[in-house]
Amino acid sequence: MAKKSDVPEFGMLSGVKVAFQAVSVAGPFFGTMCADHGADVVWIEPAAFDPIDRSGEPLFLEQDRRNMRSLKVDVRTEEGREVFLKLLADVDIFLEGSKGGTYERWGLTDEVLWEANPKLVIIHLSGFGLWGDEDYVTRASYDPIAQAFGGMMYANYAEGEAPRAASAVVGDYYSGLMAFGSGLAGYIKALRTGQGESIEVTQFESVLRCMCDKAIGAWNYDDDHPMKFKPGNFNGHTAGYNSYLCGDGDYVYLLVFGASVMEKACKIMGVEWGSDDFPVAPIYRDFSPEGKRWDAVLGKFCMDHTAKEVEAIFSKAGIPAMCMMKFEDMLENPHYKARESIIKIHANLFDRDLYVSNIVPKVKNAPGKIWRQAPHGGEDTVDILTDLGYSAEEIDGLIEDGAVAKYTPSAE
Repeated sequence: MAKKSDVPEFGMLSGVKVAFQAVSVAGPFFGTMCADHGADVVWIEPAAFDPIDRSGEPLFLEQDRRNMRSLKVDVRTEEGREVFLKLLADVDIFLEGSKGGTYERWGLTDEVLWEANPKLVIIHLSGFGLWGDEDYVTRASYDPIAQAFGGMMYANYAEGEAPRAASAVVGDYYSGLMAFGSGLAGYIKALRTGQGESIEVTQFESVLRCMCDKAIGAWNYDDDHPMKFKPGNFNGHTAGYNSYLCGDGDYVYLLVFGASVMEKACKIMGVEWGSDDFPVAPIYRDFSPEGKRWDAVLGKFCMDHTAKEVEAIFSKAGIPAMCMMKFEDMLENPHYKARESIIKIHANLFDRDLYVSNIVPKVKNAPGKIWRQAPHGGEDTVDILTDLGYSAEEIDGLIEDGAVAKYTPSAE
């Protein structure tokens, strides 16, 4: 259990107060980013049930719920609503993650929240937004839905294969980062003007915004244009920008384009730069005769070497190259170890040691730190309510009425 006074002072966001209500990945990732850099973060969970089953060792909780406190409250009851608004009165940034319009249907509009705190920055994080085509606004969404609707699934699609989502739940993490950046921008504005802000972050638009040249090329180039996006594991317009199978069965990713880089690669592979087959040019287009020959000679060189050999040879020449890193290999990689990118912690939820990603980004003068592991649901309810001025008798009454709930070891 932790009171506000138990939150240590550290990091760039020390003194910033954040609350969020969200279940899956995007919202909690936003909260963790704030908490890792010193904000006092309260995770609001439902009073009646646990949205996350902590009993099955969901290890990701120890990475995306650390450094925060847990309050279980039912905001739909009159008493729970009072607790919720009292909490927000002393919060700088609040994020709610739900289907579009959920909080409005509960009577918790932006204007109601601003009555409690005029400076409050409110972030609405959803799959499809608060407005638009009603058929989409009211839909439930998870990461693969955002990837399908936002274009990423199409970008990773190759003819003859079933479309599939990138497995790293990038739609969740993209939208969580959008919420983190825009929420802090809103906070700066509120400090300057004294006026809060309401921000909409959607999963699908976060994915779409990160599609770089792929969507723009599809929208604006004719079908026969060399930079028209083509699905699959190609850059879309540049040969030598791809993953290549090597002789040991592993893959290496190469970015071999630009005249000076291509000339170096020709020397490595023993082909003539400036010949009829490989004329001097800044790039070779995918699917052009030169591009096809370029990919073929790179593919042959890779098949004649192991992935690590290709990476070493090309990297030494200043050409971007990287073996496909397996998660297990990261633990012993010298660069990961030198930067302490992965650290070992003791997970209180599961009473075991775990490897987790360290705090990012790394900060010189006011670094973040991990001061607490993921809390049990409602572990801090009593302390948070005490900080809000509720007496022990009042807290017991709220628990008895089901407006709030606290963690008891026998309940999990």
